Amino acid sequence: MKKLILSGVLAIGTMLAVQAQNVKFGVKGGLNISKLTDTDGSKTLAGFHAGGLVNIGLDKSWAIQPEVLYSTQGTKAERSVLWLTTSNTVKVNYVNVPVMVQYSIVPEFYLEAGPQVGFLTAAKVKSGDVTVDIKDDMQSVDFGLGFGFGYKFDMGLGVSGRYNFGLTNVYDSDKVDSKNSVAQIGVFYTF
Repeated sequence: MKKLILSGVLAIGTMLAVQAQNVKFGVKGGLNISKLTDTDGSKTLAGFHAGGLVNIGLDKSWAIQPEVLYSTQGTKAERSVLWLTTSNTVKVNYVNVPVMVQYSIVPEFYLEAGPQVGFLTAAKVKSGDVTVDIKDDMQSVDFGLGFGFGYKFDMGLGVSGRYNFGLTNVYDSDKVDSKNSVAQIGVFYTF
């Protein structure tokens, strides 16, 4: 079944690439502001994303842009019991593969939306000087949706903003239902 789905996706991708008027490769990177939802006392955590992209122009207004990005995400949490406050940092790293459909309102400015699948590469929780690997307690795959915008300058350089929200529980437990929530601001360069 997996081979059939993969073959279908490759066939559609090949047909789109053949019909595409314009194919550009590029790199991108930037700042992540992330949080795990439904975690008591959770606060945002700064991280980064970096990787490559392929922008497939279908016509003057529409494009499809698959990307492969390394992304550091997670959350900070503070808990108080009586007079004692503890602070934890949960850091989760993913290789994310978003496939964004872009619509250009004008040639320089576009809106985008699309699905994303993330593959967990590392997960750790730090409390004080103690760091514990929790990768075995996390789901290895994360599905989500992304919405964003971007502005392209003439020289191939551009800026973008995107919000990704997870659809699946990141923990491998039914007791906690926590999802990724990530705002991204970055730059990209196509050649």
